[in-house]
Amino acid sequence: MADTLTLEVRNSRDAIAPAGQSAERWLKPYRPSPEALYFVLLAIEELVTNCIKYGYDDDGEHTIGIALSVAGPSLTMVVTDDGRPFDPLAVPPPDLSLDIQHRPIGRLGIFILRKLADQFAYERRDGANRVTLVKQLI
Repeated sequence: MADTLTLEVRNSRDAIAPAGQSAERWLKPYRPSPEALYFVLLAIEELVTNCIKYGYDDDGEHTIGIALSVAGPSLTMVVTDDGRPFDPLAVPPPDLSLDIQHRPIGRLGIFILRKLADQFAYERRDGANRVTLVKQLI
């Protein structure tokens, strides 16, 4: 069983589901908890969607890298893109006290990922955004 899976996802919405399916197949032998599997699929959906919608100043093709690795009971996911600098840790949490119809659109996905992750880190290195998420598998 491999300890690392590396995916290269093009900046297209139709590439998101296959990336999630590949991650799910790869994780299956590790027997992740339903929560851990949900977390991985949500992270792929949310982070890749944000890259596609907000990250690029052009309509060209870009590659978003996703690396999953397992060490003991921990799963680490690193998502790398060459888009505009964006630190998800700098995004203020949404005001959940507002009625749903009065809340601005957005920011819930990042907020949920930050709450679900055991660790969440960001760095900008060599012209790329790098988000690292850690989650216990069980």
